[in-house]
Amino acid sequence: MPLIISFLLALFLSTFMSAQPALKVENIPGENKPYTHLNINNDPDKFHFVVVTDNTGASRPGIWPKGVGKINLMQPEFVVSVGDLIQGYTKDLVTLNKQWDLFNSWTSKFMMPFFYVAGNHDYTNEVMVDLWRKKYGADYYHFVYKNVLFLCLNSEDGATALKNPDFSEAQYEYVKRILAENEGVKHTFVFMHQPLWLHSNARNWKKTEDLLIKRKHSVFTGHLHQYALHARNNTDYFVLATMGGGSLMRGKKYGEFDHFLWVTMKEDGPVYANVLLDGVEEKDIQTYEMLTLKGDWKANPPYSLGYVFYSGTTPNQWPVELKATNTTQDTLNMSLSFNDLGVVEKSVLLPGQSLTKMVTLPNASLSNPLIGKMTLESSTYAWDNPVKWAPIEKLFVQKGKSVKVDGDLNEWKNEMIFTKEDDKGNGKFTFGLREDEENLYIAVRMEDNEIQAGFGNSSANQDGIYISLDARNLEISSQNRQNQIDLLKNDWLFLSAPPVSESFGLEYPENLPAGISGKGKRTENGYHLEIAIPHTLLNEKQGKDWENFRLNISAMNKSKNLNNAVRFSWQQNWSDGVPGSGTFFRQK
Repeated sequence: MPLIISFLLALFLSTFMSAQPALKVENIPGENKPYTHLNINNDPDKFHFVVVTDNTGASRPGIWPKGVGKINLMQPEFVVSVGDLIQGYTKDLVTLNKQWDLFNSWTSKFMMPFFYVAGNHDYTNEVMVDLWRKKYGADYYHFVYKNVLFLCLNSEDGATALKNPDFSEAQYEYVKRILAENEGVKHTFVFMHQPLWLHSNARNWKKTEDLLIKRKHSVFTGHLHQYALHARNNTDYFVLATMGGGSLMRGKKYGEFDHFLWVTMKEDGPVYANVLLDGVEEKDIQTYEMLTLKGDWKANPPYSLGYVFYSGTTPNQWPVELKATNTTQDTLNMSLSFNDLGVVEKSVLLPGQSLTKMVTLPNASLSNPLIGKMTLESSTYAWDNPVKWAPIEKLFVQKGKSVKVDGDLNEWKNEMIFTKEDDKGNGKFTFGLREDEENLYIAVRMEDNEIQAGFGNSSANQDGIYISLDARNLEISSQNRQNQIDLLKNDWLFLSAPPVSESFGLEYPENLPAGISGKGKRTENGYHLEIAIPHTLLNEKQGKDWENFRLNISAMNKSKNLNNAVRFSWQQNWSDGVPGSGTFFRQK
């Protein structure tokens, strides 16, 4: 007999031990380990469930089914509601059945059981009461899971709706009996729609609460569309916010948000976590393909807002061409808006579709342009880009004598007419343009009484002049947002000239197209720079005898008392500037 007992005990222990999931960690010598401890959080009696709240009461379409998808990602054991599932408040059975069919189409998507609880929108009158009972059998019930009692109750008992919410006498007696039959459970969870403890006339609830006080319990409700945790009877009473119900959505400080409650039941009691719908995302919340697409769009936006050039007076409004192309496999919603105008164009672009439209924009100026954004959005991603627009006064390149490129500006008399001064008084430069039979010339005079530049210094943190020039046709140059790939191909030019010595030239001349030359020299008040760009190069970029080009000039000004150089530009950076800004035309 002792031998049999020993055998059975050994068999039991072997079976018990084999049932426990084993964590096998390699033997790491010494006291210090690359982990905190090995007490795995895997109590077999622990479980998770979700509480969902109001869908209706000024329902916002699409939120509740969105919540279903989010909950499926989290994979709880089951889901319990606190009511207000349909809009209700009618006796029309056709309407009610349509509403329930729609709601049930959402609950059918759950990967786990869903438990219905009635709210005032679901259980308003005798017709709705009868329909509820036909569809769901009972309007209050209970279940037990892992020695935990779940009471799904009806605060609208007797079709009282908003008038006198409470439990009927029959429901109270039911709860009393179920509690008596389940005295040994670890915890009791109560689900109902209205927070009845806020109603002084809810006498049967008060009697129910007196029964609950004697045990560990928690209460979940909704109805008010504003989250609040009530500390009551030495436990937690929840009023949940919304999952699609009407809300101002002012955020956590106001208790107004879409969410569900994640409950983890442990041996020592429940642990609660509010999960906001926007805080749960699928694994492809962002993918390499999406990031690549957005990166491509940043360099080459799939839209263009046309340029407008003028001479003389300007009208109050301008017709402006808007072009967009959907290069993706998704349907895109396009929206162009401006701060002071709102949305000026909304369109849907099917995959591969191109769009050309004229939009009417009010007059503006380069110093005070219209500011807005272009948004492209699909079902899985969104992209927006800042937009600035203003009509641009025509500027012309003067014709004149040839220039000796040596940094001496004595040859420049009447052309030095463009000036830019830093807003904070950190410097000032003046420049001019001229062309002869062979070259386009650019001259810059920088006023700087404290030159900080030298060989080996970072170009971004020393004095210097920087010139961007795009001689491609207007359709391309006007939309250039400092596209770096095109720059590497020398499709447009970026010339830099820090005054590293008394006489200096352009940086990285070996990387520049043939024929470009530049010389500068320091002066008593700063430094000068002259550059020559051959017409043949400009013609090549434009595909014909050049007629225009886009130009921007910037200065970096470094002072001893500044850690970083200050950059200021004649025009706003092309990356976020007005389309076509800084364009010069050739005099005919």
